[in-house]
Amino acid sequence: MDEPFFSITQARAELGNIGRTLTYDLVARGDLELVKLGRKSLITGRSINRLKSKLLEQIAA
Repeated sequence: MDEPFFSITQARAELGNIGRTLTYDLVARGDLELVKLGRKSLITGRSINRLKSKLLEQIAA
């Protein structure tokens, strides 16, 4: 994943097509970083990678 920012739709797809509500819940919990560029909401690629790693660690444990 080389992109530094993803739209909400792209971020949802990166995380296995999760729902929009769950995406915003993850933002509210601090698991995903949301940045605003004007009216556009973007999710950082770094936070997506961090969440994926966290989930993989939980599976491995």
